[in-house]
Amino acid sequence: MKAAFALLADLEVANFVRKLAWEIHRKYCTGTSICCLLPHVSLKQLFEIEDLAKLEAYMCEFAQTTHPFPIKCTELQLVPATLEGMETGILWLDVQETEPLRQLHDRLNRELALRFGDTRAAFDGPEYHFHMTVMMGGQSIEVYRRMYAEIAERTVNLEFTASTLAMFVYDEPLCLNGNYMTYKILPVGG
Repeated sequence: MKAAFALLADLEVANFVRKLAWEIHRKYCTGTSICCLLPHVSLKQLFEIEDLAKLEAYMCEFAQTTHPFPIKCTELQLVPATLEGMETGILWLDVQETEPLRQLHDRLNRELALRFGDTRAAFDGPEYHFHMTVMMGGQSIEVYRRMYAEIAERTVNLEFTASTLAMFVYDEPLCLNGNYMTYKILPVGG
């Protein structure tokens, strides 16, 4: 099994993301499987875990020692990707990197490795780009480029206070229509 940690968006930002995802799906038939997860900013991408109970206990400690802070989403971006053998795209809201975000990402990587061994994940480390996924997969990259050309100029100036931590869990095999869910949600700061 795999797990990931993220900060959940507040209601205003979550509603913006879901409305946009629905609009895109209705026009471009992308599917909505990515919407199984609540709108979020990932802190730690997917990593292997065997003992979910121990990870839950760690999550409780982590949440209690983390404090709310502002997150700003600045613009829509399109990132080409290969998913399930298809050249497709990921449409996301760019998240302005801040010291608290970077520190939490680094802390998770460090502490998880100490407690659980090899928890490395793709994109970890100093090059990790904070974002909030709106839509991914379900259509070719050409369709995503047309979609992006249509919506790229939309003004995005969203800010929320990160006050909720989520753990997502994934069952094998990993795929867009696979078995994944929001497993646990906790307030930060105890």
